[in-house]
Amino acid sequence: MDKVKIYTWADKTPELLYKQYETFKKFVKDPQWEFIVFNNVPFFKFDRQKEIKKFCKENNVKCLNVAFRTLVSGASYITAYGINYGFHRYFRWEKDTIHVLIDSDMFLTHDISFNEYLGDNDICGIHQFRGGVEFLWNGILIFRGQKLPDKNYFSMSIYKTKTQRTDTGGKLFKWLLRNPELKIRHIKHTFHIKGDRKAVLPEKFRANYDDEYSIQAIEDFILHYRAGSNWQKKGQDFIDAKREYFFNLLDAILYQGEKLNLDEKYYITQDTGE
Repeated sequence: MDKVKIYTWADKTPELLYKQYETFKKFVKDPQWEFIVFNNVPFFKFDRQKEIKKFCKENNVKCLNVAFRTLVSGASYITAYGINYGFHRYFRWEKDTIHVLIDSDMFLTHDISFNEYLGDNDICGIHQFRGGVEFLWNGILIFRGQKLPDKNYFSMSIYKTKTQRTDTGGKLFKWLLRNPELKIRHIKHTFHIKGDRKAVLPEKFRANYDDEYSIQAIEDFILHYRAGSNWQKKGQDFIDAKREYFFNLLDAILYQGEKLNLDEKYYITQDTGE
């Protein structure tokens, strides 16, 4: 059985690391696993740098710096740069290791063995489709980095077409085209929970849910806060209300026996951005 390394990239909301790590300790069932945080903060943002280092020190979690991060700007470009740095500096060289790449605002809600989930697949991820370009989203990826083919072509950078720009990961389509024999497990998810999809939530949490929260459920084991960095530029009142709602929901799932409705009709395997 392979060792599991779970990576997240922390920047604007380092305070979420505490709850995220709490869910990892509760639900990750692989015998050998490790949580590693990439410090993805510009060097001049001392308060956030300090908070990430404080979390890592208190919890005995390895902290890695993303080299030259300060030279990159734009949320999607920063995300892509951090993942590409991690892959080519670390993941591609590590033998007998499953690499789990997860957004810093994602939280486990159910027991998961990443060895069992990945199985004999080459990679697991959420299938995205933008302007004729098919790729895997960056938010959750699971693979054995050392065993992937054509590593020099592995890139989570943005890809631009004549009609639109993809999200982070768009350039991965070139790697996918070069390797048509890859065994890919596409991860099911709800997209943004709104409208009829509110039925995914435990019943007592539906009435007070605001569609603008845009929370996402990923299979039966991840609850995604979404927009944790507030790239949507929401006001503080909205942020406070969403956080209170989300963490009440998460705690109810973790400790009070509440469950998500996993009816297949609310889940999709391809994200077209619509």
